[in-house]
Amino acid sequence: MRSPYVWGIIYFFMGCLFVYFAIQQNTRTGQWDFFTIALMALAAYDFTISYRYFAFKKILKRKNKD
Repeated sequence: MRSPYVWGIIYFFMGCLFVYFAIQQNTRTGQWDFFTIALMALAAYDFTISYRYFAFKKILKRKNKD
């Protein structure tokens, strides 16, 4: 099993990738369509998961310290 830090980095970069795709989609179509909004929603979800993994790593670090 990988550490929460590694999973946090993976989800963070996936969120960045979805933001990039959403920007490219918006530039290509010139408007905010369903696909662009769906990509941004996926990016927000990935950033939330990433934040949770980073927070979980801190909790584990504190728990192992005690």
